[in-house]
Amino acid sequence: MRWPVRSRRLLVGVGSVLGLAVALALGYVFVRGRTASATHEVPATAVAAEPASAPAERAVTVSEEKASAAGLAIGTATTVSLPFEVSVPGRIEADVDRSVEIRSRVPGIIRSVAVLLGQSVKAGDLLVTLDSADVATARLNLRGRQRDLAIARTESEWRTEVEANIADLIPALRKQLPAPTIEKEFASRPLGNDRALLLSAYAEWDIARHEEEKQSALFQKKIVGEHAATVAQHTREGAQARFEAALEQVRHDARRLKRQADQEVRLAEAAVIDAGERLRILGVPADLNDLVARPEKALDGQPGELTIYPIVAPFDGTIVARAAVPSQRAEPADVLMTLTDLSKVRVVANVSESDFAAITGLKDATVRVTATAYPDREFTARVLTMGAQVEPTTRTVVLLAETANSEGLLKLGMFVRVAIDSSRAETVTVVPSGAVVEIEGQSVVFVPGKDRHTFTAQPVTLGREVNGQRAIASGLKPGDSVVTSGGFALKSELILQNQEEE
Repeated sequence: MRWPVRSRRLLVGVGSVLGLAVALALGYVFVRGRTASATHEVPATAVAAEPASAPAERAVTVSEEKASAAGLAIGTATTVSLPFEVSVPGRIEADVDRSVEIRSRVPGIIRSVAVLLGQSVKAGDLLVTLDSADVATARLNLRGRQRDLAIARTESEWRTEVEANIADLIPALRKQLPAPTIEKEFASRPLGNDRALLLSAYAEWDIARHEEEKQSALFQKKIVGEHAATVAQHTREGAQARFEAALEQVRHDARRLKRQADQEVRLAEAAVIDAGERLRILGVPADLNDLVARPEKALDGQPGELTIYPIVAPFDGTIVARAAVPSQRAEPADVLMTLTDLSKVRVVANVSESDFAAITGLKDATVRVTATAYPDREFTARVLTMGAQVEPTTRTVVLLAETANSEGLLKLGMFVRVAIDSSRAETVTVVPSGAVVEIEGQSVVFVPGKDRHTFTAQPVTLGREVNGQRAIASGLKPGDSVVTSGGFALKSELILQNQEEE
């Protein structure tokens, strides 16, 4: 029997519907069985997958005794009027007037490096030692000039002694002391090249004087004629004249040679100073007063010291860069290291063009500097100058300030925030600085809870600190009660309470 086409299509549709219903029923039974089986097999896993309970509220309860011992005091948040604060980005830079690149003034080979990167040094501390031929030449020249000075001083001292001895000898000769007596007294005292001239002239005059006396006595006794007495007289007069001339010549020679020796000393001292200045120009420390006062030290030089060229720190500071390496050749153009005085640093800030009107008249004013590395620390900087030109890309002007850095906390290149008080004022909420504590890296204040023994840690956003009061940007309203004293005791109690619960 053949069914009509329309009937066959109807049967096929009914069959499809029945098949789908059967499949759905079988799938439901299978899923139910699997679910029940899973529920009975792994109940522990299902319990572990449940979310943990919410953390307990950050509240702490203290007894009357603990509150009294901690000195808890409750006050209210108040408001004050403060200048509107303009905050701009900045960075820490070195003071260009106290930062120097250490170079060698002469070519040489680095013998040793005495400092490390980041090391603090004092003025005069040794930084680098080089071997330099130019320094050796300058030292040899200085030693030669010092030797000349030592010789000149010895000559001057001798000439001074000769002049003094001649000054003592002349009065003795004028007293007409016997020649043997004079020779004995001045035998060991230097008289220079004029000793023979002076003493021989004196001896000749002494002989002529005695001859005159003898001839005069014989003439008076009529033993000799007048001619012999006259000849003896004229001979004595000639010898006396030659003696007086010798005295004048010796006195003049002694003074002239003394002045000449003194002049040689002054010239030699000038030559030593010139040679010492040459060393100082090369960068070698030289005490000119000591070089002139003690020229004999030039004879004490040790082998190998001539070429040593020490480079010392010109001022107290820190080595912020180092390129010097032992056995390396150094030229005057090479930077061996950089020395910077970090006791004071510069703060360079970029002030937006839109804030110019609010911060006029900042010369010698103070600004506040903060860094992310020290969230609870604020530094004060003195404004040195405001730039005169707007940077065309950022539309900002450079503000340059200076701050003390004796603790070395501010590092070169560190990014900071610079807070500048403007001419406008704003009203801010403040609490005593002691009311703010930090818990798990978050600033909070404790506010009274439902009873007088319960306190809740209230998170707050801090502003600036002024005269022992801390500005609260958010988290408190004026008039809210807050624990002003004893917050650290509540913090300790809260931490202890949480540990006991855990």
